Amino acid sequence: MKRGLFLAGWMLLCLPTMQAQQKESAAAVYTRYYEIHGQGPDSALNALMAPYKLGVDTMMQVVVGHCDVPLTKSQPESTMGNFVADAQLSAAQAIDQSVSCAVANYGGLRIPYLAPGAITRGKVYELMPFDNTITILEIPGRVVQQFCDHMAARKGWPVSGLTFVISGDKAMDIKINGQPLNEDLTYKMAVNDYMAEGGDNCDMLRPLRRRKTTVFVRDALLQYLAALDHAGIPLHPSLENRISYAE
Repeated sequence: MKRGLFLAGWMLLCLPTMQAQQKESAAAVYTRYYEIHGQGPDSALNALMAPYKLGVDTMMQVVVGHCDVPLTKSQPESTMGNFVADAQLSAAQAIDQSVSCAVANYGGLRIPYLAPGAITRGKVYELMPFDNTITILEIPGRVVQQFCDHMAARKGWPVSGLTFVISGDKAMDIKINGQPLNEDLTYKMAVNDYMAEGGDNCDMLRPLRRRKTTVFVRDALLQYLAALDHAGIPLHPSLENRISYAE
């Protein structure tokens, strides 16, 4: 059974984003089918799945945007990471204009590279396959410092509206929207729900007040690309020293 597992309903996981950029969706339901290795393909199963596979393949090939630079995943900063963080911040600010910054976890980016040119819906799903939603945190300045130290120790994560310098395993010269971090202030930061609940060792975020949203991070990427494409503007993230190493 080790090599024969076939998730026959995998395409149903794609449905939430395909329903007109919806804000809410029912939980995806799928059925597991098993094909025993050595018994050959199951023609009845293949026939059953064929129309669904065709429909999903067609939807996944839809072009949702264009980029004119390579999107690469790297640390401490990358074009792919900047795109994801910027899209996440844009979606959060559409809900609450007072959101100052956004952070995405590096491990959440699931492909290393996208070539310049057309970006399909399927590529966005490959980049962000999880059904994580955006959470808006109210984060005190002192916790921002802890969180940035956490990112610095892990060589930098995608950020937007936030900059700092890595010195050793600490974050120095932290700025939010170009202003030095004030530990006496409370900021609003957009992260995914996985991080907000302490995922990726982000335990410092768990006690914070938050506003949960129904916006999938993946939908934020699709909406960001669609808005640019509608305006005739290609995606063009650049490296801006959002996170850099001390000299």
